[in-house]
Amino acid sequence: MKIAITTPTGHIGSQLTKLLLDRGGHQLSLLVRDPSKVAAHTSRGAKAVKVDLENAAQVSAALAGAESVFLLVPPRTDVADMRAYQNRVGDNFAAAVKANKIKRVVFLSSYGAQHNKGTGPIAGLHDIEQKLNAALKETGGNITHLRPGSFMENWFMSVGSIKDQGAVYAPIKGDEKMPMIATADIATVAADVLADPKWSGNNVRELLGPRDYTYAEGVKIISEALGKPVKFVQVPPEQALQAMTAMGLSANVASTYVEMYAGVQNGLVKALEARNARNTTPTKLEDFARTRLAPAIKG
Repeated sequence: MKIAITTPTGHIGSQLTKLLLDRGGHQLSLLVRDPSKVAAHTSRGAKAVKVDLENAAQVSAALAGAESVFLLVPPRTDVADMRAYQNRVGDNFAAAVKANKIKRVVFLSSYGAQHNKGTGPIAGLHDIEQKLNAALKETGGNITHLRPGSFMENWFMSVGSIKDQGAVYAPIKGDEKMPMIATADIATVAADVLADPKWSGNNVRELLGPRDYTYAEGVKIISEALGKPVKFVQVPPEQALQAMTAMGLSANVASTYVEMYAGVQNGLVKALEARNARNTTPTKLEDFARTRLAPAIKG
């Protein structure tokens, strides 16, 4: 099968590409700004296509001939308007799948994308879902929107504060539960869906990790993995905003993330489905903390 993959250097895209190469039998096109960054994949037979996802003509040309595509809007922290940036890329995705009459699309969205406001960056993913739905309705194509919970890899953003202060800071209650998922598990599901020629229609698939966790539970798990105490500190939204902008995020991007945390607490950012075998994935935060997070902190 001819499969095109966006963001092949990211957490999900890189793991997805490796999985499909390991399984064999597919022709992979990797849409990337710098082809040298996917040399490990091109050496195994994948094709790198130099693309700026904000360039509509380049995106459309890169998807030509693909039977199945994986679409993900690469995160940016420097843009003046996060939602406008997401919509620019989303418009290019929709135009490209329509022009090329792509048969099957897998789009990485997020849990909470059923809402069009109050969810920070997730609202932009809601917009793109609608754009892709409209484009594929016209062409008779099929789409699966993957809506995962919070990435376990988000804990890497706290490596510095854990090292320096033994603490994780966030503008959310420590006892607020949310689904947390390893990106490796998202990649596995994406690979299965991309390579399956049998499904059809417009589908939403939530991916909720092994169980719901709280930040308080998370820092306890990290403490056990490190063998030393780590505490969770809830901070006011204003303080979180200042900290994020000090780290280099634009004011708009920082404010969208603060809004997302508020959306979790007020119930907007939540799963639609009850937990079941199909939306539960295997990697536990305990194992992730021990094998991935603790080595990064100690390193």
